[in-house]
Parts: sequence; structure tokens; C-alpha cells
Amino acid sequence: MNFEFIVPWLVTSGLFYLLRRLERWLHQHLFKVGWLLTQNFQTTTILYYTFFLPGVILHEVVYWLAAGVLNVRADRAVAFPEKQEVAELRLNFVKLSKKAGRLRLALISAVPLAVGIGVVLLIARDRLHIDQFLTILAEGDLDATYRAFITLTSATDFWLWVYMMFAIANTMMPNTKDLQGWWMIVGVLIAVFVVLVFLGAGEVVVSNVLMGPVASALNTLSGIFAVIIAVDFFMVLVLGTIESIIERVTGNSATFKDGKLIAMTRAEMLAQREQQLKRERQQAAKKAPALPSGPPSIYAVQLPIPGAPGKEVVTQPATLVIGTGATQTPTLRERPAPAVITPGKPAMPPLRDTSASPAPPVPRLPISTPPAAQLEDDEDDEIDEETSQESEESS
Repeated sequence: MNFEFIVPWLVTSGLFYLLRRLERWLHQHLFKVGWLLTQNFQTTTILYYTFFLPGVILHEVVYWLAAGVLNVRADRAVAFPEKQEVAELRLNFVKLSKKAGRLRLALISAVPLAVGIGVVLLIARDRLHIDQFLTILAEGDLDATYRAFITLTSATDFWLWVYMMFAIANTMMPNTKDLQGWWMIVGVLIAVFVVLVFLGAGEVVVSNVLMGPVASALNTLSGIFAVIIAVDFFMVLVLGTIESIIERVTGNSATFKDGKLIAMTRAEMLAQREQQLKRERQQAAKKAPALPSGPPSIYAVQLPIPGAPGKEVVTQPATLVIGTGATQTPTLRERPAPAVITPGKPAMPPLRDTSASPAPPVPRLPISTPPAAQLEDDEDDEIDEETSQESEESS
């Protein structure tokens, strides 16, 4: 089975997640700019709802009409917005009956999202001519980029339509609690797909449905989300600049904790950021290195890395010195010379080196002395040999 049909779903989900994060940031900082200008939560709340008024009206009207189509009683509760300290649009100007089931409530809540996407698509295609902008931009050179932006901004009432797109796109998202019934619809669709796969019709469903109209719809939806993200990024730059200028001029600032705005001065905000950074550094320094898991291994030993050729670091081996003071050179004991044995004379021991330690005594071998008669016979024999040699020499 070809799983390429998953790619459009992943791309659309990623863009939708990014869009939601940008929307949250924009709502908080729009509310913050309003408070910096007025220093009053009631006035800030009125300005906040007024800024998103086109999107609020479209959302509530479509919500009311969808409830009537699905035969759910809807009561109008239009009232002046109450003071709030949370940067969140409370779109409760139309209240549904408590008897509405989860499924119908989920369908009613999804209709403003679908209508908002359709309106954004119409503005981008028919009023701002985004398709022409992308075609010229695809040429890739600087001249084409300049011509693309000139074409985009030359549309009639360009800034009005950009504002309308921004206001509608950032108020069309439904409440998460109202979408609980969609889990039932998604579960049924997944179950049907699994049954078709087991029956052998999975390839037909993927090629004719998921790779066909569903993939085309998701690609279109991804394009719409990308356009909204581009507009939101532009508004982030504008809001960030305005907010920074107001903080520097007035010296006031604010931050959000658990979604609630907390007023403070700019100096306090900078000091708080510095303390937070310092705390993060201390926590990072206190973190001990993680111990290696599993049995010890030679592959976990940190071996020294040699330097480049010709730049090797020569490390002298460590020496261990025991004791203090001057070192003494040990003297080697000389081996005694062998004793000379002379007949008739006792063997004389070799001279000893008195500077060295005394050597152990050398054992003497017993010397047997021949008897006197034998010595006399030997002397007579030597005299006879000498007499015979003299007589031979004289003759």
C-alpha cells in the first residue's frame, strides 16, 4: 500500500499547530498593547473585542444559523463585554440549548471554522490575487520579487482586505470543549477504513479517495493556512514594534502568567528576565552528568585524543617520591675473586673493600698436604732430571 497520502495530513497538521501558536501570541500582545495605552482593563477589553469585530460577527451569525439548521435552540445573549484580564475572546453571544447532543454540538462548532476558511480563500484569491503573486515570485530573481510585491500591494483596498483576513482568521477557531463529539466521527471513519483494508479494497480507497479529492482539499487547506501564517507574521512584527516603543516611552510593561495579564514596570520586567536567566544557568550547572547505563564497557572509557602530526603533546610519566631529603645512590657489592690454591701454602683470602658493607666469609676448601717421604722422592727425581740434561748439553 502506498502511504504517500499521509504527507498532506502531516503538512496540514504542522501548519495548523503553528497557526494556533501564532494566534495565541497575537491575542495576548494585542491585549497588552491595549492595556499599555489605556491602563484600564474595561477599556482594554472593549478595544480588544472591537479590533476583532468583523470576525466576531461572522462567527456568531454562522453559529446561530448552523444551530437553526440542525434544529437546536439558540438564544441570543448579546451584551456588552465584561471586564476581563485574560487575552481570550469569549464568544458566548449565542447560547445553545443544554439538550443539544455532543455530535450536533461538534458539527455546529465546526461550521464557523469552515465558513471562515472559505472567506479567507475568497479574499486571498479574488481580492488579493495571491495566485498571481506566487507565480511571479516563483521566477526567483530580485526583479521578480519586487514585481510580485508591487502586484500584491496594488490590489484595490489592499490593507482593508488584509485586516479583514486577519480578523476573520483569528476568530474562526472553535472551542476545544465543543469538539469532543468529533472523536466519535473520526473513530467511525478510521474503523470503516480498516474494514475496507481487510476486505482488500484499501488500495482503491487510497488511490481514488485519499490520494484524490481528499489530498487536493488538504493541499488547498495548507495553502490557506500558509497565507494566514504570513499575515500573522507581518502583524507580529507590527505589534512587536508598537509594544517596544510604548514600553520605552511610558516605562510600563506587563507579562502573562497562566493567561492572565500582570502589570509591572519595564525595569521590573527586565530584572525578572535577568533573574530567570540566572536561575536557568544555575540549574544547568547543578545538573550532574548522567551515569552510563548498563554494565561497564571498554567502549565507554574516555581515551585521550592525540594532536595533529607534529603537534603531539608529550606527557611525562608521573613519578612517586617516597621520603624527603637527599637521595642515596645504592652501592653494588663486588663479587669476591676466587682463591688461588698453591701447594704447600694456605689460600689467602682476597682483600676486602672496607668502604662497602662487610662481605660474608668465603668457606675454605680443605687442602691435603702430601707426606714427607713423597716430597723427598719428588726432589730426587727433579735432581736426576737436571743432571741428565747438563750431561747432554756438555756432550
